[in-house]
Amino acid sequence: MNNVSNIAIIGLGQIGLYLYNEIINKKKEIEVKTGKKIKIVAISAKNKNKKRKFKIDKKIFYSNPLRIIKEKKNRYFI
Repeated sequence: MNNVSNIAIIGLGQIGLYLYNEIINKKKEIEVKTGKKIKIVAISAKNKNKKRKFKIDKKIFYSNPLRIIKEKKNRYFI
C-alpha cells in the first residue's frame, strides 16, 4: 500500500486557496489521522505571478492543468 498521498490543486480561487491553506496548516494532523504522508506535487492557476499570501514553488507550478495529468499520469492523486 502506498504511504504517500500526492495532491494536485487545479485553480487557486477561493476553494483552491482554502484547500491549500488547510493542507499546509493541518498537514501533521491529517498525516496522523490517515497514516499517510501528504505531498502537494502540482499547482495550477491562470496567473503564476499573481500576488498571493504564500509563495508558489515554481517547480510544481503548471499554467496548463492538462500538463499535470499528462506528466503525472503514473502517480496516484486524491
